[in-house]
Amino acid sequence: MNAVKKLTRRLGNPLEWSSSAKATLLLIVTLLMHVEYTVWAHYVLGRPDSNEFTHVDFLRDEMATFHAIVLVSCVLSLMIPLASRALGDSRVYEHLAANYYGLSHCYFAWLIGTLSLPTGIVLAGAPVLGFIFFNRAAVVGAFCNAMLALLVLSLLSAVGDLPYAPVVNQFVRSDGGVSLFWAGSYIGYSIPHLVFLFGLAYLVLRRWREREEEVRTMSRTDPLTGLFNRRSIITQLKREQDRSVQQGLPMAVVMLDLDHFKQINDTWGHEAGDYVLIAAADALQKTVRQNDRVGRYGGEEFLLVLPGADGEGARRLAERCRHQVEALEVLLSDGRRVRVSASMGLYCNEHDRDASTDTMLRRADKALYAAKQTGRNRVVVADETFD
Repeated sequence: MNAVKKLTRRLGNPLEWSSSAKATLLLIVTLLMHVEYTVWAHYVLGRPDSNEFTHVDFLRDEMATFHAIVLVSCVLSLMIPLASRALGDSRVYEHLAANYYGLSHCYFAWLIGTLSLPTGIVLAGAPVLGFIFFNRAAVVGAFCNAMLALLVLSLLSAVGDLPYAPVVNQFVRSDGGVSLFWAGSYIGYSIPHLVFLFGLAYLVLRRWREREEEVRTMSRTDPLTGLFNRRSIITQLKREQDRSVQQGLPMAVVMLDLDHFKQINDTWGHEAGDYVLIAAADALQKTVRQNDRVGRYGGEEFLLVLPGADGEGARRLAERCRHQVEALEVLLSDGRRVRVSASMGLYCNEHDRDASTDTMLRRADKALYAAKQTGRNRVVVADETFD
């Protein structure tokens, strides 16, 4: 599993690859598949019993085409990176690679049957993954061209102008069973496509999920302190308030404001203010209990949500937080040190379990105001009279 993580980290986000990188990957995979088909043909021609299941003369005549396709695949795989360095990136590379992948496989599909298992796998899987990984216009164009080619080949075979699956001899045995050789060959043709489609889908979707998680984290986290942002901490408060009502357990909320924070910004600069906010957030996070929630409410204000805490327990916890903030000595980048303190307003719903979140916030805010008015660096506990 660690090896997979290292590989995906090294490869980066496939969705952000350049057009030339995507095209080169597809062309290299196409080359490997063409090599497999060519090796398979040489193997068949070398078997003494090949006449029993293969039209040997036809296959031998087609070997020059096999080799030519492999050569073209090699040239294109090398040409795209070189062209990208000389001419810059372009979506033309994706169009070229996608169309070559589709049309070259149409030739091999005709050899073994346009309605065969490998053909169906490519038609079903490649466009779906292609829409995620490639430019949509390139995928649509390549798919339409490949479908048109397969349709023409199938119709020509239906009217007798072209042989259907000209390499295949006796796919169905005289006893009604399927040829073991061709069943194995079809599976062998299908495996590279399945491995490629599965592997690339895993890589793309894994990174997609990681990116969604990153976006989700960014949407609920304050970028400076790493705490819950205002919207998220309010959501946590509402969730805990609902649980408090349902389970009959008390909870408390603490609104905290750093004292004289504007003075810190004015005297030491906004960078110093950021250092103080980060240090205060870290101190709060380390002081609260495991199930408590800490969020940046706005500016220099923080909000603590304390589920299951009664009035006395919440007051003791708030005092510990106040002491930890007061004990901070924030080291600035230039070596100077800044001290800070905090005023707190606390409200616990143990005597008014049905108090709404707005009511709890309003009472805590008024208690905070009282703490600042009576000297700062203290905890004031609100009751139902703080309305």
